[in-house]
Amino acid sequence: MPVSKGQLFTWLLSIAGHLPLRVGRGLGRASGLLVWLFPNGSKRTTIANITLCMPELSVAEQRRLARQSLQHTAMLAFEMAFIWCRPEEFLSNYLVDVINKEAFDRAQKSGRGVILLMPHQGNWEVFSEYLPTVCNIRALYEPARIPELERHIKHHREKSGAQMFPTNQRGIATLLKHLRGGGVTGILPDQVPNLGRGRLPAPFFGELALTMTLVHQLTQKTNCMVLAIVAKRVEKGFVIEFYSPSQDIYSSDDFTALSAMNTLIEECVREAPEQYQWEYKRYKGMQDYAGR
Repeated sequence: MPVSKGQLFTWLLSIAGHLPLRVGRGLGRASGLLVWLFPNGSKRTTIANITLCMPELSVAEQRRLARQSLQHTAMLAFEMAFIWCRPEEFLSNYLVDVINKEAFDRAQKSGRGVILLMPHQGNWEVFSEYLPTVCNIRALYEPARIPELERHIKHHREKSGAQMFPTNQRGIATLLKHLRGGGVTGILPDQVPNLGRGRLPAPFFGELALTMTLVHQLTQKTNCMVLAIVAKRVEKGFVIEFYSPSQDIYSSDDFTALSAMNTLIEECVREAPEQYQWEYKRYKGMQDYAGR
């Protein structure tokens, strides 16, 4: 009986998930190094983005950062499988510290909803295990195209208590109701928005990038609060840190609010730039947008 692509992926994830974290990270570093050694799109995009966003670095420093970023992204894949396969062990043994949680506690005590911005920094899959222990979390996600893989991912993201909804009108309506009731949601804010509505240019590392307007729309409609959260990779596991934005993020002006959101993401990235997913095409579509 032939094995489907989805079954193959789920088997590989299961195997990777039963490796010790240190071994998985080692395999990730080696895989990322292979990506670095050969010409490919991820390497080109990573170098281009770092060159554009961090001109203060020398060429040698930029290339070293690009190699490290590719290695950290590869480590992410092995870590995801590890976290999904053993959540209790992860929380008890590999969650090293939580920094500035008092900012999150204050936001929850306010009675207003809370949006947690989760940049592509470190390992955001940590939050599907951690956040259900401290709040009622509901979030949007982009379903995988392979049905078996989609069921596998959704199951593991929800098994600790998080609730996930597809990124569509029904999902956004669910999120609005949840935020108005004082709930918490997580949003990946540095994704490239789809063509059409829901995106505007705003500065990111000094360069205009198409930026999602969803967070701005939700804050205006629900009077919710906004924080950023990052799970940084450290030797013995992960350190979670909450970040507070400037008050400009609540501005009714689109450009002011989106600029403040991107500035908050920059703050997160600069603390550990090697752990940011620089191969993501953050500036995609700006030329077409400018030419409209």
